[in-house]
Amino acid sequence: MKRRGLTMAAVLGLAVAGYLAWAGGSHGAEIRLDPSVSYQTMTGWEASTDLPDTPQRPEWAAYEQALFETVADIGIDRLRLEVRSGAETRSDAPNRFLAGQFDYEAWRALRYDAANDNDDPFSIDPAGFNFAELDWHVEHFVLPLRAALKARGRPLVINLCYVSFRDGPFFQMDPEEYAEFVLATYQHLDRRWGFVPDLWEVVLEPDLPKNGWTGAQMGAAMAAASRRLRDAGYRPGFAAPSVTNLANALPYARDIAAVPGATEYWRELSYHRYRRASSSRVAAVAEYALAQGLKPAMLEWWFGRADTDVLYEDLTVGMNSSWQGRTLPGLVKGPDGKGGLRLQPEVRFNRLYFTAAPAGSVRIGAQSDAGRTLAPVAFRRPGGDIAVVVKASRRGTVTLRGLPPGTYRLTRVGDKAEDSAQVTVGGDGAAVVEMPFAGVFSLMVKS
Repeated sequence: MKRRGLTMAAVLGLAVAGYLAWAGGSHGAEIRLDPSVSYQTMTGWEASTDLPDTPQRPEWAAYEQALFETVADIGIDRLRLEVRSGAETRSDAPNRFLAGQFDYEAWRALRYDAANDNDDPFSIDPAGFNFAELDWHVEHFVLPLRAALKARGRPLVINLCYVSFRDGPFFQMDPEEYAEFVLATYQHLDRRWGFVPDLWEVVLEPDLPKNGWTGAQMGAAMAAASRRLRDAGYRPGFAAPSVTNLANALPYARDIAAVPGATEYWRELSYHRYRRASSSRVAAVAEYALAQGLKPAMLEWWFGRADTDVLYEDLTVGMNSSWQGRTLPGLVKGPDGKGGLRLQPEVRFNRLYFTAAPAGSVRIGAQSDAGRTLAPVAFRRPGGDIAVVVKASRRGTVTLRGLPPGTYRLTRVGDKAEDSAQVTVGGDGAAVVEMPFAGVFSLMVKS
C-alpha cells in the first residue's frame, strides 16, 4: 500500500531544521496558529487565601492595596476561599485567635475541632456554627480582590474549599451531616455577604489524613449536598477529588462517579501535584475528565515548584481550565523599593499566561517546528482577539503565522531581564519576534 504524507525521517528532518534555525537566529523557526482547532475554555487562574500567624497584623498589611492591585494586574481572577470543618462549633476560639488572644500554635491544635450543632442533620442550629475565620478571609481577601478586578472590568470566581486535616472517621463524614455543613456555609455567605461560591471544592487532599475520605464517601457527600442545595434554591458546582497523589485521582474519581446523584453538579476534576505527577498520569486524568464532561484543574503545587514547565504541561497535556500555583500573598516577595512589589521568580514568567487567557478564553491550535525549544500556546480571548505565549529554551528569532492584523504588545521575560515593545501585524498575518534570552514571550492585542 502506498503511504501518503511525510515519512518519519522527513518529520524528524523538519524538526531538526526548525531547531537549528531557532538556535541559529534565522527566520526559519516558525509557529503556526490554527484558530479552527479549539481545546479547553479557561475558567480562572486561582490563588488561595492564607491565614497568617498573626491575623490582626498580617505581614502584608503594609502593602495591602499594592498587593491586590498587583495580583489583579498579573491575571489572577479566581480565589480559593477555605472553610474548616471546625467552623461547626459553639466555641469562640476562632474569634479569640483572630483578636490575638492566643498564638498560632494554640490555634493550630483547635482549628479542626468540630462539634455537631445538634443530632438532626436536617435542622441547622445557627448557634452551632462559628464562621469568624471564613468572614476574616472574605473581608481581607475576597472584597479587596473583587474590587481590584471590578475596576478592570473583570469578575472574581470564588472556589470555596472544605478543609479537614483530621483523622477520620468523624461526624461530618456522614453524608447528611456534610450536606448540612455545606448548606449552613452557603446560607451564611448569602445572608452576611450577599454572594455564594461559584464552586465548592469537596474535600481538600482527602488522601492525606489517616483514615481520610474515600472516593465513595465523597460521592455520597456530593449527592447529599446536591439535594440540600438544590432544595434551598442554590445551583452549586463541585470540584473533586483534589488529591495530593496524582495516582489517586482516577481511583477517587471513578468511586465518586459510581455513587448515584454524585455527578449532577460535578464540574471540575481537580488534582494536586505533590506526588507521582508524571506526564502520563496528567494525560490519563485529562482523558477521563473530558470523557465525563468534566474540566481538569490543577489546584495546588506551592512553594515555587509550579513553574512554566508545569504550567505548559497542565495546559497542553492536562487540558486544564483552571490552575493554582501559590497562595495569594505568596505570589509576591514584598516591596521592590520603587513603590511596587517584587514577584516570585516563577510568577514573573507565569503571569504572561495568566494575562493572555482570562476566564472565557479558548485555547486554539499552535504548532512549532523547533521541537521542545520553542513551546507555544495560543488563545482566542473573550473579545475575539488572539493571544500567544511562547516558552523559549534559548535565544533566537521566530516567525509567528496566522495572527489577525493589528497592533500587538510584545512582552519578553528572562531570568535577569524583561521588556516590552509594539509589534504590527499586517495582512499576511505574520510577526517576527527576536528573543534575546531564554524565557517566555507573549503577544497580545494592544489595548
